Order: sequence, then C-alpha cells, then structure tokens
Amino acid sequence: MELLRIETAQTDGTESVSRRMEVLRERLGSAMRLADQLAGAPEAPAFNHAVTECYIHNMLKLRRHRDRFFAGELFADPAWDILLELYAAALGQFRISVSNLCIAAAVPATTALRWIKQLEDAGLIQRRPDRTDGRRHFIMLSDEALSSMNAYFRTVPVGASLI
Repeated sequence: MELLRIETAQTDGTESVSRRMEVLRERLGSAMRLADQLAGAPEAPAFNHAVTECYIHNMLKLRRHRDRFFAGELFADPAWDILLELYAAALGQFRISVSNLCIAAAVPATTALRWIKQLEDAGLIQRRPDRTDGRRHFIMLSDEALSSMNAYFRTVPVGASLI
C-alpha cells in the first residue's frame, strides 16, 4: 500500500532522518484515520478544533454498540457517559431532564441518580427546575465542567480512540 510504504533508498544527504520520521508519522496518522473510518469510528477533531454535538453522540453510540458484544458492566462508566451526554446537550444548546439523563447513562436509574448526585456534589453539574412543570428538573454542566470538557477535547489528538 502506497500510504505505508517507507522509502529505503539512500538520500543525497538533503533529507534528514528527522524529516523522514516526520513523514512516516504523518503517513501512520493517515493510515490510522483511514482504519477508524473503515471501522465506523467517529472522526476525531484536530487539536484546537471545535467538537460538535454530533461527534459526542457518535462516540456515545459506539459505546452503546460495544455493549452488544460484551457485558455492559465490564465497561460501566456512568459518570463519563453522563458528562458526555451533558456536554452534547451544551454543544447542541438543548436541555436534558433528569429522567432522560438516567436513560442516556445506560445503567439502572438508581445507579444513574447516585452518579448525578455525586457529580452535583462535586460541582460538575447543576440541577435547575423546569418553570413549566414543577415535577421536572433539568441537568446541565457547571461552567467549570464545561470549561474542563472543552479543554479536554482540545487536547485529544486526531485519530484518538475515545470509546
């Protein structure tokens, strides 16, 4: 495959070893992105590029897809799923209710509620009452958590697996 072929011919001295290593790294990165695309993985954003709601939801879909092949409790990470779901809501500028967040966490409601409480106690999420329905509350990331999620995704390199 041309993409992975490494030139072994002698150079005339103008191409340094470090330059050849840089080219090899670029080709390897391209190959990894191609493999992710063929596997159906969401394309990771480049450094310092905006992450979209769609990208986060695709990541969550891949996490749920994995549960079809392995017992869900092997990879249970409800806190991260909750933060990802709330991050997608923030990016999409929509609100998510407690009950919908429990469903999205893909764990029993009691487990999700316990994690919501822990995240709220840690100051990562905020609960706001619905002004039109006193029985319902909406959950959102705190400003600090939103900044942390933005910062985290700015550090994720292109092609990194996040599931």
